[in-house]
Amino acid sequence: MAEMADLKKRPHDSGEDALLVPTGTPLYQSLSARFVAYDRLVSTLGQGGYSGYVRILGSGVNGILLFRNGKMIDCLWRERDELRQDEGAETSARNRLDSGEAVIDVVELQAELVDSLHHLASGAPTYPEMYASWVNLEGLVAFLKERRFSGTIAIKSIAGGGVLMLRQGELEGAFTTDSRELSTDAAEVVSLGSDPEARIEVRSASQHGAAHGHEAEHRDEAPLISEART
Repeated sequence: MAEMADLKKRPHDSGEDALLVPTGTPLYQSLSARFVAYDRLVSTLGQGGYSGYVRILGSGVNGILLFRNGKMIDCLWRERDELRQDEGAETSARNRLDSGEAVIDVVELQAELVDSLHHLASGAPTYPEMYASWVNLEGLVAFLKERRFSGTIAIKSIAGGGVLMLRQGELEGAFTTDSRELSTDAAEVVSLGSDPEARIEVRSASQHGAAHGHEAEHRDEAPLISEART
């Protein structure tokens, strides 16, 4: 019984988020990688037209795979202080799952919210590396709304992180490290700007490169849930 409990045990030292993500509809939580075949997972999510993210947690590692309508559009992998993206990140994710030394969450989101997370991860930097000590954050948000901006505003302070997601100037969602539930009120995120050392970054929906574009292959040879690795 204790061994079965260990299979769902979440690591306490997975480190900083590879990408700050909101809560959604959990399809699987704390699923041991010992029971997951990477290729079959990607294929199954592709066949189902899945939109959302897969989070991979292990000792010292934290990964996020973003899916939109069944296609993997981004992959980020943080190991200790190093952040990798796209092919290098996917290779690390695959290797970690193959080792069985991780747990995964599969969380469903609306496709439009996945787009916003993709902008957060890979959008073109519009205003990078700004500090709250010399930025009027409320004024910046108002300015971007007036310009019908589509993209994200990310804030990282001592108290935690926060994200505002805008689409055509409308607030699509807001969430913070402490409150992952999506909100239509920007106040909690904007309040992080009271820390003068808080860093602010604005990324637009314009892509600086091609999407990850991992098309799910329709293969039948590997089961989604495989035998536990020993």
